[in-house]
Amino acid sequence: MHIPRRTFLELAAGGGLLAGLGGFPRRLRAATPTVTDRYFVFAYFQGGWDMLLGLDPRSPDDFPTGRGADTGIEPAYDTVDNLDPANWLVDTDVPGMTFGPFIGDLAQHASRLAVVRGMTMGSVAHEVARRHAFTGVQPAGTSVRASSVATLLAALLGESEPIPNLVCGMPSFNLGHPSWASGLGTESVDDLYEALSPGATTVGEGQRAALEAFFANQESRTSSPRALDIYANRRTARSIVDLDIAATFDLSAASAEMRALREVFGVDSGTTGEGGPRALMAAQALTHGVSRCVSFEATGDLDTHAGAQWQSDHGPNLRAGFDSVAALATQLAATPFFGDAGDNWLDHTTIVCLSEFAREAALNSNGGRDHNLVNAMVLLGGGIRGGQIIGRTTDLGMQAQPVDLSTGTVAASGEVLTNEHIARSLLHSIGVEDDVADYRADPVLSLLESR
Repeated sequence: MHIPRRTFLELAAGGGLLAGLGGFPRRLRAATPTVTDRYFVFAYFQGGWDMLLGLDPRSPDDFPTGRGADTGIEPAYDTVDNLDPANWLVDTDVPGMTFGPFIGDLAQHASRLAVVRGMTMGSVAHEVARRHAFTGVQPAGTSVRASSVATLLAALLGESEPIPNLVCGMPSFNLGHPSWASGLGTESVDDLYEALSPGATTVGEGQRAALEAFFANQESRTSSPRALDIYANRRTARSIVDLDIAATFDLSAASAEMRALREVFGVDSGTTGEGGPRALMAAQALTHGVSRCVSFEATGDLDTHAGAQWQSDHGPNLRAGFDSVAALATQLAATPFFGDAGDNWLDHTTIVCLSEFAREAALNSNGGRDHNLVNAMVLLGGGIRGGQIIGRTTDLGMQAQPVDLSTGTVAASGEVLTNEHIARSLLHSIGVEDDVADYRADPVLSLLESR
């Protein structure tokens, strides 16, 4: 099923959905993507992930526990609960691409992964850093100064989808883009299903027409911007329900298709935590033509300062998030792109895994890890040149190093990578080469497939 947005807009009488168009940034109005068959998923790892346990490991032979004062790096794998020494480092089929012990099933997609190491964040305060990560622009305090990158991409590409920008379990921001590009937020897949389903009370056609006439009359009599927004949002919600797409997200459905999906995404086994159902939601929203961009919290509770919590919870929570993303990649790769047997959805979907910042390379006095400005990111799928590591952290304190943007290698004359570089790269991947969102950073060309 693919529902044209034109139909959706016709259902939303009066054009209220386009109320935000007048505020569309002038530079962005002229931005025309040359790659229009690209979709995006942003998987957020809440709380600040430990790079040593996942994306940027170190051998404990070279960095033994207790030597942190000398190197500034303590993998401390031997202190993690129930961790077999045989699994401390996870090799892949890509030479030189090694992960920490909780990378989970994502390692199976190594040939599609681009791991970005040695990024630097602007803050280690959670609210500030996550807003920076989501928007690609350093906020002013906690006040965002740009839209979510997903909102921007939805505004550029998503006019043909009923819900261009679907968001689950995390915030979303829209500064001046069309209102239809705003993130439709939900806390869970079940909440989304309920929101898209008709209410328990049925209304006959005559009653429905009378209600619509009443609301239209009320709207025509007000000039309050707030009231007009409420009426426009009501039309939007009503129109989405009328499209009858709720069943797409009914995880309790007894169909063979949904049972198979629940198994792929670890929903019944619980191995993927809350991220599994949300990743399933993302797969359904994309492959059924519902959304252009989907953002979801893949895992939470990673803010582990205390040793006991870090030793017992951080790794399993991290693995659950990576496993949910791996299941999404597997499902997309197995699904023909709109029925084309020679093309799959992963080839057309860019998946971005991110956290607001990382954790210190050395243990704190409690045996846990505090916040750290130096971070990492992993991207895979459409537009991304996989099977590579971009950047590198130092072997003294895991500090960021400048990178040659064209090769991805460490270079003294390069640039230290930031969220701005990644956001600009995503725009570049769809053919928008001008800095239309004012990120003030160049794209990382080595990250992208050549067009």
